[in-house]
Amino acid sequence: MDLRLLYARLAEPEGHRTAARGLAAGCALGYAATLTVLAARGDGLQRWFFWLLVWTALVYVPLRILLEAARTTAAGARRRMVACVASHPDRYRNRRSVELVVEGLFARHVVLPRIATPVQARQAKEAAVAVLGRASGAELGQAAVRCLATVETWVADLAAWSADQAPANIQARWADVRALAGLTALTRMLAAAYEDQTRLPFAAGPLDSGEVAAYLDACLDFCDRLALEVDVGPWTEPSPVLAVDSVLRERARRAWTAYSNTPPPAVAARAAFIDVLLGGGPA
Repeated sequence: MDLRLLYARLAEPEGHRTAARGLAAGCALGYAATLTVLAARGDGLQRWFFWLLVWTALVYVPLRILLEAARTTAAGARRRMVACVASHPDRYRNRRSVELVVEGLFARHVVLPRIATPVQARQAKEAAVAVLGRASGAELGQAAVRCLATVETWVADLAAWSADQAPANIQARWADVRALAGLTALTRMLAAAYEDQTRLPFAAGPLDSGEVAAYLDACLDFCDRLALEVDVGPWTEPSPVLAVDSVLRERARRAWTAYSNTPPPAVAARAAFIDVLLGGGPA
């Protein structure tokens, strides 16, 4: 399972970059070790260029070609693993399988706006894995409701801000829009995970499961318009009117913004957000 998961991660840009850096570092260390052995044997360093060619042409280049080829097949392997774990009864029991569950939930339920980058997708997935590692059942449903309430307030604030600002300020809202898109994606996954775990429909306030999904999809679509259109139309979706304290909404928003603005892996910032979301500490 571990080797298969490592292989499947080659399909991800970050996993591929990590493997490529590891291969380059390993070959560099191997070349340095070769020169060290030659020097210790008294052969000197006269043949340094020959061994450089050996490590480059006969080791690094062939392995790099294999790595690039594996990247293509790894995508199929990852899809098969995601499909396999989706029906496993113990899929929420360990982090590795939860990562695959989250991958499947993201693929099925989330379409990020065009302004979002792979960083937002990664942050949303990693936050979902972290929440699922600490919450299940009713607590998971409560976390999803709190995320939804934060999205509700945030999208309304951004809509009002956009309506008041001059068109020249369109770039000023990009960071906020990306952060909101990431939180909306997280909310979509947590709601879907709650339904997958409990086999019960997720509801929040007056919204049933389908209405929650439609509302979040509308938020992601509005994020797309906020980021790419100068004159954005008004936000017309009805408010869910959720019974979540405004102070908690603001704390969750600040914590998520800090996480979104921190380059990955942002472990401390993510943990701070999870603490706020699950009621484990201040932010």
